[in-house]
Amino acid sequence: MRILFVADTYYPHINGVYYFMQRLAERLQAAGHTVAVLAPSDELLYTNKVVEGIRVFGMPSFPLLMYKTIRIPVPLALHARIDMVYTAFNPDILHLQNHFTINKAALAVNKKHGIPVIGTNHFMTENFTPFYHFLRMDSKIEKIMWAAFSKVFNQMDLVTTPTETGAELIRPKLHVKVVAVSNGIDLVRFNKTGGYTNIRKKYGIPDMPILLFVGRLDPEKNIGEVLEAVARLADKDFCFVIAGKGTIRPALEKQVEKLGLAGKVVFTGFVSNDDLPQLYHISRCYVTASVAELQSIATMEAMACGLPVIAANAGALPELVHNTENGFLFNPGDLNTLSKSIVAIFEDHQWRKMRQCSLDIIAPHDINNTVRAYEKWHANCIAKKNHSSLVKIGTIATEFKQLAMS
Repeated sequence: MRILFVADTYYPHINGVYYFMQRLAERLQAAGHTVAVLAPSDELLYTNKVVEGIRVFGMPSFPLLMYKTIRIPVPLALHARIDMVYTAFNPDILHLQNHFTINKAALAVNKKHGIPVIGTNHFMTENFTPFYHFLRMDSKIEKIMWAAFSKVFNQMDLVTTPTETGAELIRPKLHVKVVAVSNGIDLVRFNKTGGYTNIRKKYGIPDMPILLFVGRLDPEKNIGEVLEAVARLADKDFCFVIAGKGTIRPALEKQVEKLGLAGKVVFTGFVSNDDLPQLYHISRCYVTASVAELQSIATMEAMACGLPVIAANAGALPELVHNTENGFLFNPGDLNTLSKSIVAIFEDHQWRKMRQCSLDIIAPHDINNTVRAYEKWHANCIAKKNHSSLVKIGTIATEFKQLAMS
């Protein structure tokens, strides 16, 4: 199959959507399929380059003022350029990732080409709440955003989303089939052990047990909430390592200083793919207070490394974190339960029995299962579209024959 992924964010903007596409595309390509990505370029020109082994057709774009790694496509001639990509790549199927500018344009151009379309939803309004909450019109804005989502995703042949939680969220908003397909995780890569002697020195991590967070440092991740809980445990023997980059790092650093946690919190900045498994393996526990997760790739990575997880009881996180089995759940804002959960991990040694449970829960999310699932759904959509075309041709032929005989 020739598969064209379409997205409004891609490298160098690193987020969950990018990781999902890059890892899936890489493995589909290894399985013998021809894969490419249509996304904003990293400059004000049309580009055609290979990024981490995947062909990327880049639409001219400019950086978002407040978040320069996010690129906004230039509207001028966008449809014409996308049409050019369709002709050059000749895809058998489109795999869209959201309902924003390039994806909407791709659907509009596809009316001429008639290529079957799968869409994977990564969208939750909670990811955007910090940008409009000050308007105090949350419910109205969310209604508008979901209407825009439905308008685009209802034009697709099939919709996937990483979890049943996510599927239940969007099924009432769509009249097309919605199925849950895990983002998947490379269990072999993250379950390797050994060779971690230099990771602490490289990132300035003290020789203490580690409570770890990995991800974007953005408002919806609620990292400040974890810092507040850590401040209550200043006398406990552990450090909180925050790995990643994002818009609120300066604010978090100020919070650390205000709370008197300078020796207990480490900001590593961006951690490379090669170093990530090592960072997980030297840690005692993973923590996330995010309320906007349709699955959480970082949580899956931590579990693949055998870590217990402390997580907010929100979004799809309870599908991965089973309270008191492989970690603990706490209600967003409940600092008392969050603090007690951290103590239980670091003092009561419950983490030892939780390690195997994390490995058991994450096992079905093996990325090889995800690749096979998408191969099946891609093939089904192509076959269904071809069958519809044949039926249509047959109907036209029958009508023409009847007309000729009349």
